[in-house]
Amino acid sequence: MKGQPSSSSETEYDLVEPRAENLVESLRAFGYALPTAIADLVDNSLFAGAKNVWIQFHWNGADSAVAITDDGSGMDEPALREAMRPGSTSPRDRRDPADLGRFGLGLKTASFSQARRVTVISRTRNSVPVSRCWDLDHVDREKSWQLLKSRTPLASQLGSRIESLPSGTCIVWEKLDRLSQGADVSDAKAQDRFLSLSDGVEEHLACVFHRFLAKPGTLRIQVGNLELKAWDPFLAASRYSPTTLPIERLGLLGAHVEVEPFVLPHLSKVDSEVHKHAAGPRGWNLHQGFYVYRHRRLLVAGDWLGIKGWKPEEHYKLARIRVDIPNSLDLAWEIDVTKSKATPPPGLREELERIGLRARSLAKQIYSHRGARLTTRDPDKHVFLWQQKVRHNLVSYELNREHPLVKASLAACQDRAPLNALIKLVEQTIPVPLITITDREKPDQTSGPFEGLQGSEVLGVMREVFKALAITGYTPSEAFSRLCITEPFHRFPEILETFAEQEGISK
Repeated sequence: MKGQPSSSSETEYDLVEPRAENLVESLRAFGYALPTAIADLVDNSLFAGAKNVWIQFHWNGADSAVAITDDGSGMDEPALREAMRPGSTSPRDRRDPADLGRFGLGLKTASFSQARRVTVISRTRNSVPVSRCWDLDHVDREKSWQLLKSRTPLASQLGSRIESLPSGTCIVWEKLDRLSQGADVSDAKAQDRFLSLSDGVEEHLACVFHRFLAKPGTLRIQVGNLELKAWDPFLAASRYSPTTLPIERLGLLGAHVEVEPFVLPHLSKVDSEVHKHAAGPRGWNLHQGFYVYRHRRLLVAGDWLGIKGWKPEEHYKLARIRVDIPNSLDLAWEIDVTKSKATPPPGLREELERIGLRARSLAKQIYSHRGARLTTRDPDKHVFLWQQKVRHNLVSYELNREHPLVKASLAACQDRAPLNALIKLVEQTIPVPLITITDREKPDQTSGPFEGLQGSEVLGVMREVFKALAITGYTPSEAFSRLCITEPFHRFPEILETFAEQEGISK
C-alpha cells in the first residue's frame, strides 16, 4: 500500500531511544568529586581562551549555589544549544591539540554530578547573553529531553558578570542535593561545611592547572576573594633547584610522549615553608612517582602507575617524574571522563620502568648518603638480636636478653612464663642444619633481613625498638643513636634517615 513501509523494512530494526529521566540520573554517577567536577569546567574555559575564571560559593541553606564564570570566547545561541547536548562530540573525532575535553560529556556530567539544575549563560563578542538550563526534576516529570530557555533569579544574579564582559560563559549549579540538601540557612555549622568545600577546590585547581597559573598572563583563577597560586611539584621556579635527569621523547602510535625525571632536594636543603608547600595536598609520600599531563593540564598528581607493583616508599618520595602526552593518545592511556586517571599503554611500560628505576635510585641515594653517616662500621659496637653460644663443644643460638625490644617485651609481661617458654622454644627449634644447607646450595635465594618488605614495615619495627629504648630511660637522641647500631637497622641508612626526619630527631 502506497505510503506504508514494507514488511521487510519494518523488521530491519527497532528505534529504541534512551529514557531521558533514567539516563540523566545515570549521567550523575561518573565518579566526580567536587574539585574534579569544577576542574572539568575550567578545562572548557581554557579551551575557550579564558584568561580569568571566577568561582563563587553562594550560601543560602538548601537553596545554595555554585557559579563558575570565565572571560573566554563564549557561545551564541546555536553553539550553546549544541554544547548542552549530552555527547555533543565524539571521542573518535580528531581534535585541536589544545582541546582538554574528549567525550562531549564534561560540562553535563561534571555539573549533573553536583547539581540537579544547571544553567549556562554565555555570550560572544557578536551576540547578546543567552541561556539554557537542564533541570533534572523537570526532565523527570516530563519524561523528555526538554532543555529550558528560562533561568532562575538566582542564576541571573550569579551570572550577572557576563553582562559586563565582552564575551564569556557562566555555569550556575542549583539544587545542590549532594552538597547542601536540606540545610537550614541559619545553620552555622552547615554553612561552615559548605563554604569549606572551597578549600579542597583551591588545592586541586592550584595543582591541576599549576603550569598555566605559573605563567604570567596565561590564566588567573579566583575562588571567592582568593586568587590561586600555582603548586609546582618540581620546585622548578624556586631557588632550590631539583636534580634533573635528561628529557626523553618516547614514540607511540605516531605521537611522542615526553618524560623528564626530577629528584627534589632533601629536607635539610630547603627552608621549612618550602618543604611544607612542596609536600602537596596529599603529603610527600603520596606525591611521589609519575605526573601525567595532557597539554600541560595535570591528570595524575604522583603515582607509580602500577609499574612493577611499586608503591609509595619513604626513601623514594623525592622522585617526581613529569610525563607529557598529547590528546591523540587519550585512548591508549585510557583517559576516563573525569580526567583523574591514566594507565600507561603496554608499549611504554618498559621505558617508563627504566626511567622510574633511575629516578628512584637517585632519590634513594640521597637518603642513603645522608643516613650512612648515622651508622658505625665497628661491628663490636653493634647490638645484635642473636648470640652464638658454645657449650661442651656444641654451638647453639640464643636471643640477646639485653636487646631493647626483648628486654621491653619481658618487662611488659606480668606473667613472664609463657613468653620465656616461647623464647626458649624458638631458640631450641631453629633449623640450623637446613639453613646451612640452603645457604650453601642456593646462596642467591636466601632472603636477607627485611628483604622484600615495604619500607613502611621496617619503619614500624624501628619505631617499636625506639619506644623500647625510650622506656629504659634513653633520651630520644640517645635512643636513636642506639637504633643506628642495632642489627639489622644499620643496613638501612636511608630508612634511618627517614625515621629521624619523621620523629624530628636532630642528628
